[in-house]
Amino acid sequence: MKRQVSVALGGGGTKGYAHIGVLEALEEAGYEVVAVSGTSAGALVGALYAAGYSPSEILDWLQSVDPRHIFDRGSGDRPSILGMQGIEAMLEKALGKRTFEELQRPFGAVAVDILSSHTVFLRGGPVARAALASSAIPGIFPPIKWNQWLLVDGGLTDNVPVRLARLLAPGVPVVAVALGIMPPTLACFQDMPVPIHLNLRLLQRIISRLRYTRAFHTFVRAAEVMTGHHTLLRLQIDRPEVILLPPVDEVDILATPKDPTPIVAAGRKVTEASLEDIAKATSWRRWLRRPPEIEMHHTIIETRPPRT
Repeated sequence: MKRQVSVALGGGGTKGYAHIGVLEALEEAGYEVVAVSGTSAGALVGALYAAGYSPSEILDWLQSVDPRHIFDRGSGDRPSILGMQGIEAMLEKALGKRTFEELQRPFGAVAVDILSSHTVFLRGGPVARAALASSAIPGIFPPIKWNQWLLVDGGLTDNVPVRLARLLAPGVPVVAVALGIMPPTLACFQDMPVPIHLNLRLLQRIISRLRYTRAFHTFVRAAEVMTGHHTLLRLQIDRPEVILLPPVDEVDILATPKDPTPIVAAGRKVTEASLEDIAKATSWRRWLRRPPEIEMHHTIIETRPPRT
């Protein structure tokens, strides 16, 4: 009988390719992933995995998105800087009208209702739409209307959804994957990468130096810093049995890499290096051990677990 784990896949844009390597390494080590929770990029990968696609097939699906149209806006999109037409088209081809009940393993996506400020655990309805809602970075991508909610990226409140993973598979150890918790240190802002595919290098360089482009990337970096601190705090409170931190800090969250293999390899490598910890977490002796603490980066956060 295979050892069982559930996985909580965190948000991080392009860094999310690392989730594919994590899933590959877990499968090759003989683990059965019995449930998947995901936020943002983690929801995209998690939805495809829960639908029955293998890690290599997920990579093929993600690479099938035309980089020239990945951020196209639709005529009915709500106000935003960029759109998600490329990602939406890929999800529609891969998942069709599939609902959560039709998936091969339990899956849940995290989003935030921007109207009420409530965290929403999506566990019913169309899977593709749920993954889009979980990935809708506020202001950058259009929010998704869902019943009475107006949903945006779940990373605002729960970037690595450990609680949801435990709800999906009670009693099963959780392997949490946090992507680039803190962005790398910068000496200053220089030419900023443009999150749009342009064939003309000179035009791309001109756009990258525009005041509005730099303001946009300042906002993105501030959001990364804010999310990083919040993720650290949540991991301290939720205390998953295993925490994986793929070394993907240098990857731009809105990049469109020609070769994502190094990002996938980063997820595989950190998982293989943690197989001993995962084995301990899945043994009966786990009941005698305290879940690991995560190293705090750049700041000291003091918190107490919630009262029971």
